[in-house]
Amino acid sequence: MMSWVFLPKAHAVLFYDTGSAAHNIAAPTGTYENAGWQYQGYYGAYLGTMIAPQYFLTAQHMGTQGSSFVSAGLFNGGVDVTYTIDTSANGGAGYWDIAGTDLRILKINEYFPTYATLYTGSSEQGLDMVTMGRGGVRGADVMVSGTLHGWKHNVGDGVARWGSNIVSDVTPLPGLGDMLVAEFDTSGPGHTAEESTLSEGDSGGGVFVNDGGIWKLAGINYSVDGLFDTNNTTGDGTQFNAALFDRGGLYQGSDGQGWTLIPNVGPDNPSSLYASRISTNAAAIQAIAVVPEPHSVLLIALAGMLTMKRRQRRDPR
Repeated sequence: MMSWVFLPKAHAVLFYDTGSAAHNIAAPTGTYENAGWQYQGYYGAYLGTMIAPQYFLTAQHMGTQGSSFVSAGLFNGGVDVTYTIDTSANGGAGYWDIAGTDLRILKINEYFPTYATLYTGSSEQGLDMVTMGRGGVRGADVMVSGTLHGWKHNVGDGVARWGSNIVSDVTPLPGLGDMLVAEFDTSGPGHTAEESTLSEGDSGGGVFVNDGGIWKLAGINYSVDGLFDTNNTTGDGTQFNAALFDRGGLYQGSDGQGWTLIPNVGPDNPSSLYASRISTNAAAIQAIAVVPEPHSVLLIALAGMLTMKRRQRRDPR
């Protein structure tokens, strides 16, 4: 694998088949029903995923995003429920970072009524995946010799969306650990009905894989391939971020680290998204985000329901 420059943040789900701002802004149904949408919540301008009665998982590189986590009615099928983050957690740090990764765990003071199951296997490659994020739809066309190769990233709009893909690979990145990789394909076995990649609010959103009919949390959105340019001239300000189903004919890299021309020959050469892998860090995550024994689950579920009822009484909506 070549040494690429990655965008510092991955922002909103961007689709191959449509640029509509209203696409996939409600809970998935059919093939993708119960694919993790219900476990998402707003953490500042980004997303987090509920993983235990009092814990949620997100990305480190976004930084601190306020003191609350909101399980929006959009996700839970009811009304918005705001949970307060325990800022005294981990000796006052307010969070736990999983060493050698981009994963961050935060604790709430209340209780979630439900939470995601972690994927702990080692067979993500080839599995259907669903990813969630916030941000804008696709931007201007990226043309190479008069042919469409993808779309530039647009300004984020803060709207939560979900999309699908296929895990194409698992690869380590220096200092960040294992990453799930998914290509932005136009067709073939790697292309899905809701084919998507990441663009400008997806950071921290959950990536779920279908493991024997059960959707499990397998990754947290990190970034995408980039930057791109039509030339290798430094300092001209023409570089851009983009979701490309074919990088051929474009330069990838940066002014600081140099540019590499991607040959425009043969089959399409799609850009990829990257998500921090859960399975190789599951033990470290579970050591912090403790899931109770089965006999305690009912009491916690009741506590979560009570929290939601209290919030509903305060919210005339």
